[in-house]
Amino acid sequence: MEELKILILDDETGYREGIEEYLLTQGFTVFMAEKPSEGFQVLKDEPCDIVILDIKLPEMNGVQVLRKIKKSYPETEIIMITAHGDMDSVIESLRYGASDFFTKPFRLIDLKTAIERTKRYIKLQNRITYLKFQYDHLISQIKGADGTTMIGKSDSIIEILNLMKKVASTDNTTILITGESGTGKEIVARGIHALSARKEHTFLDINCSSVPDNLFESEFFGHKKGAFTDAIEHKSGYFEVANHGTIFLDEICDMPKHMQTKLLRVLEGNVFRRVGSNRDIKFDVRVISATNQDIDTFVKNNDFREDLLYRLNTFRIHIPPLRERKDDIKPLLDYFVKIFSKKLKKPIKNVSNRIYDCLLNYDFPGNVRELRNMVERALIICDNSILRLEHFTHIVKKAQEADENSLDLSILENKEKEMLIKALERSNNNKTSAAKLLNISRSALNRKIEKYKL
Repeated sequence: MEELKILILDDETGYREGIEEYLLTQGFTVFMAEKPSEGFQVLKDEPCDIVILDIKLPEMNGVQVLRKIKKSYPETEIIMITAHGDMDSVIESLRYGASDFFTKPFRLIDLKTAIERTKRYIKLQNRITYLKFQYDHLISQIKGADGTTMIGKSDSIIEILNLMKKVASTDNTTILITGESGTGKEIVARGIHALSARKEHTFLDINCSSVPDNLFESEFFGHKKGAFTDAIEHKSGYFEVANHGTIFLDEICDMPKHMQTKLLRVLEGNVFRRVGSNRDIKFDVRVISATNQDIDTFVKNNDFREDLLYRLNTFRIHIPPLRERKDDIKPLLDYFVKIFSKKLKKPIKNVSNRIYDCLLNYDFPGNVRELRNMVERALIICDNSILRLEHFTHIVKKAQEADENSLDLSILENKEKEMLIKALERSNNNKTSAAKLLNISRSALNRKIEKYKL
């Protein structure tokens, strides 16, 4: 970042000029003001990064000045100068946005330390602002080109978006997307296509588990009329249809072994032949694959070709499950409420906070897809403009089951405690006799006595 511009607003000439002289020797650009009105004029003419602000000032006090500066120049950081022991003013200043403070009398080296701390904070804020701009820009690019996007604010989602942008700028790099079912693998694939130079061409998504084994070759590479009994006309395959675009091979682990061999050969030569033809057809397609299974284990078990994995796995993106990125639950919930509110023509004005709290304690085995379905169902059930926890019947049921289990456990523990007390009473507190009555070992009895603090 450029060197800092600092305004000193202090009515004591000695302090003001002494600070200025020191800061100039440290390489900062320095402005001075004796009164708040002068300080506001300086900020209007020359926006500053930091204001060193005294609490005791004419015209208005330092806290009032702080609030006015923060309202007009929210990115300007304030370091307060306070009298010794004036902690009430310090607390009030921090509440209204001061980034640091130090007390009079002070050493100039302490002032420099405060400025360095604030400088690091400004750098961090600038970095956060830049990343947010990048995130918002990337989201708008994906959404504008494709209509679908990744929603979330967790570090993992921001990292995935950055990886998407980087790999999209390459042209032929093969990509493998891993993650549990429902995490959004297809959305990532579509986003990469939307950000790439291929975005004007076809994005073709194929679920490998849904292609019949006997039709794999015909579906992928097409066939010539008369190639087999039902081939009554020429047919183009996936690679021909998606030429110059992107093919998304979902559930790649479900591809039959014999087709893995043929796919590898095609990808290595960038040519294929239709079934029944002896003519090579060249193609230019980016291949993105995805799986919700452990593909490395498939390779170890000889269920997936290792050389094909190398060919498909030039660049890997892993999407963590929703239970590992709970920061994304609220933005996803808000997004789905907005989408389904519009789709179902149900204007939702308020979402109960109890919903957020409950969802944070839920594991989401179905990930983002499950949350999406929950919201759609909740809005169908909702009859007014307020979305409440009871509309999320699945979550409510799970919570009730958990409460019932907890209640059952509590009842059992109470019964066990009563039996222990009765056994000890009947044996006159003789542990060996009590253990025999309960048909447990003496050590087990001791553990239970300790557990219930008897």
